[in-house]
Amino acid sequence: MASDSISIFLSIVTVQFMLLWSIGSSQKPGFTSIDCGSSYRSTYYEGIEWISDSSLTSQGTSVTLSDTVSNQVLATMRVFNGSQSKYCYSITNSMNSYIVPKAFFLVRVSIKAGTNPPFTPRNNDGMFRFKMIVDADEWQDVQIPYRDTHWWTYDVYMRAQRNSIDVCFARESPDGDAPFVSGLELRPLPDTLTTTALMNATGLIFICLGHSNYGVPSSGPSDVRYPDDTLDRYWISFNASTSNVITTEETINTLNNWDQPPQKILQSTYTGTSFTSTWTGLEVGSKHYVQFYFAEIDPLVTASGMRVFNISANGKNLTSTPTDVFSEVGANTAYSVRAVVDPDETGAIIFSFNPVGNSTFSPFLAAAEFFNTRLSNALTPSTIVDVVESIKSTLGLSNYTGDPCLPAGYGYNWLNCSKDNPGIAAISLSNYQTGGKIPTELNQLTTLTDIYLDGNNLQGDIPDLSSLGSLVVLNLSNNKLSGSIPSSLASLTNLKALYLQNNNLSGKIPDALLRRRNASLLTFEYSGNPSLCQPNGGECTPSPSSSPQAQANDSNRKKNNIALIVGIIIGCFMLVIGVSAAGICLLCYCRTKKSNLQNKATDSYRVPPVDGGHIEVQEVMLERVIPNGQLQQFSSEQIKAATNNFCIKLGEGGFGSVYRGSLEDKRQVAIKVSSRSSHQGLKEFMNEVDLLSRVHHRNLVDLIGYSNEDNLVLVYEFMPSGSLFDCLHGPRSKSSPLSWETRLRIMIDAAQGLHYLHEGCKPEIIHRDIKSSNILMNDKMEAKLADFGISRNKLMNATEAAPTMVMGSKGYVDPEYISSLKLTEKIDVYSFGVVLFEVVCGRRSTFYTLPSRQEIRIVDWARSSILRGVIDDIVDPSLGEHYDVDSVWKVLEVALACVEMPSLKRPRMIQVYQDLQEALDVQHRSKNMDVDPPYTGYTTEMSTSFFTNVAVR
Repeated sequence: MASDSISIFLSIVTVQFMLLWSIGSSQKPGFTSIDCGSSYRSTYYEGIEWISDSSLTSQGTSVTLSDTVSNQVLATMRVFNGSQSKYCYSITNSMNSYIVPKAFFLVRVSIKAGTNPPFTPRNNDGMFRFKMIVDADEWQDVQIPYRDTHWWTYDVYMRAQRNSIDVCFARESPDGDAPFVSGLELRPLPDTLTTTALMNATGLIFICLGHSNYGVPSSGPSDVRYPDDTLDRYWISFNASTSNVITTEETINTLNNWDQPPQKILQSTYTGTSFTSTWTGLEVGSKHYVQFYFAEIDPLVTASGMRVFNISANGKNLTSTPTDVFSEVGANTAYSVRAVVDPDETGAIIFSFNPVGNSTFSPFLAAAEFFNTRLSNALTPSTIVDVVESIKSTLGLSNYTGDPCLPAGYGYNWLNCSKDNPGIAAISLSNYQTGGKIPTELNQLTTLTDIYLDGNNLQGDIPDLSSLGSLVVLNLSNNKLSGSIPSSLASLTNLKALYLQNNNLSGKIPDALLRRRNASLLTFEYSGNPSLCQPNGGECTPSPSSSPQAQANDSNRKKNNIALIVGIIIGCFMLVIGVSAAGICLLCYCRTKKSNLQNKATDSYRVPPVDGGHIEVQEVMLERVIPNGQLQQFSSEQIKAATNNFCIKLGEGGFGSVYRGSLEDKRQVAIKVSSRSSHQGLKEFMNEVDLLSRVHHRNLVDLIGYSNEDNLVLVYEFMPSGSLFDCLHGPRSKSSPLSWETRLRIMIDAAQGLHYLHEGCKPEIIHRDIKSSNILMNDKMEAKLADFGISRNKLMNATEAAPTMVMGSKGYVDPEYISSLKLTEKIDVYSFGVVLFEVVCGRRSTFYTLPSRQEIRIVDWARSSILRGVIDDIVDPSLGEHYDVDSVWKVLEVALACVEMPSLKRPRMIQVYQDLQEALDVQHRSKNMDVDPPYTGYTTEMSTSFFTNVAVR
């Protein structure tokens, strides 16, 4: 009896296994279905096999929903709650052999928040918000209500550029909601579809807003997908009353329809005397693509002219002649009408179906597809990606996935990618504690200007970096590097800062590096390498120690000198007592001359020698400010020669006059000479030299040197294209106005420079005088921030005590700063917002109205128009019509956010940069207009040209 039971049990298990195997093996080739947050593999939905994402990502947290779900995929989710710029699933050719360059795919993401999501939204309106990215394209801005129980699906049609596809999720802003996902699907698409043919011709992605199945009776069918639709498009069914529904059991002929509609969506249709289909909340200014499906399934319609109707979008007919399906293809045959349409100014499209003339039967509609379109971005070149992958492998950074640079603002947060030419400009991995060795592949990233690998416990030798001809900063300090310093580093002619301190380097320092350091051409730090030697009067002397390890070694070597040390300590103690007593006496004496000394000290650097000690005090102060050897020191004669005895004056600032000059090596420079009447000249000089000798960024004006003989003098690189103020308000502003695209690029550059000051410097630096006249341009119209004379770093204000005076310029100063005197980076953000208004409006930060001559701030003037939704009267007239309205709106939105009150509501500069880059992308796309699609063989016509000026959402 027991054996019979076992036999029956085994038979049942065998049948179930064979059934599951047959279902799984019947899945269409090329399908990839990922159950996010799940830990097991199963085949449980319409023969589609789903796999766990546990082998595809190590990031995020797996969460099981408490809700009861009919679709097991929605039972779990993965939440990406880390601080990376994005989190990606990389689906490769080894997983899905259909993924090859130029192959088309439907990518679908499924999301369910559930009644008890793992966290609450950070937005006050109770909406989860985050972004979805496919390869290098921002695809979807997700908005899901808190505790929502619906199943949300998002589809996009895209074309693979490589043997892999990256589907990524990112926070909307650095402090935004953590993204989450329930399911991810890839489905191959044939290149014969209308959509894929257009994608191939235009380089667009098609973002699906809906696959709609109309005229479905209450009895069904339910939503249609695979296997009824072999492409697994998800058709949402819309039920209608019996009087408005026509159904049939007949087979519909779809062989001649390139878009392969499934039978089920054509076997029922909606009909009505006149009806509309309305879409709202669409992206204004973007091009949308619609495809309507019909099949004449009513047996009463037997001839042409019996059912004729017009289809219009917002009152404009989509076809040049009325639609007569029977006349075109006969009965029980699929027919399509396709068109490109524009939403109105409210973001709505109303499709209307109206009968024509003596038509006997009412209009009808079986199904529709509706898409938004967006221009696809090319991925970062594979040669660069391969190098970055090798660097990730060497340094243990494999958790960073997706394109390293794109989309803009969502590259790896330790990379700075070039905007114009594909390449990596900077690697910033300070204190990541990666371990390992310096990747030799760095030598292949020839566009690098900055490398920060300090504080990573790196070991081994410094590799050959001689091919990095653009390198400006190399920081390898605070590691465990050994071996000698490569002499090839001296061949890097653009290198201005080399930090090698606190390692285990040995041998002789290359003479060429020391010569450059002594000539003030290179900031070169190498202390804390006990075995490293430098020439000293013909001998090799160990470098000074600064690291804790080196100090510990020194201590060990001196254990036998304890008695001597004790004696020295006692002697020093007695010396301190003596010096203190003498200091008190000197202080009493100096107080009698305090007023005279202070007055003379602010006039210029050289203080008249009241007594022998005063000049010495000032010299010590200067040594403390200017790091020895980091800047070129000029004599007063060299300054006079460079300026041709101060011949060409460029302008006047709070520090003093600015003159144009030319050095002996023909370099053009701007020379700032302190004014004797400048009450803050010495303080500004000390602060500016101290900051700029240590700060290097391509969007900050470079300090070359200084002079402290007759006057305080600062020597900067010359910016031949002048300031943004000159370009907007100067003599050239009318005859040669800046284009909108150039204005955007300038502000993007300035945003990057300011972001570096706020978050790339330790401690952070607050500029305090952001204004259009402090944004300068070189001969390529690349912008750099200037005038750090009143900058302050956070260290100077660590206690948040009120500064002695408010600094800044009229019209640009944050009102909250004036009232609170609290110094934060948000005061710079406010000033930057004012400059954005200048760029859009072409007006100064403050101006006078006519005829009352009342002074008004540009912020107040522009805000009133923006809040009314009218910007035509505030946009700079010199721009004419050569700008994209959506791009201008985006910049105005950013400007408003920058001047928001209170200051806590203002964005960080990284967010400002990302938003401005998005505005530039919109402007770029608007330039590619009026592009007709190639002929694709379809008999139905597109009534409008297919434009490619697709705005970024």
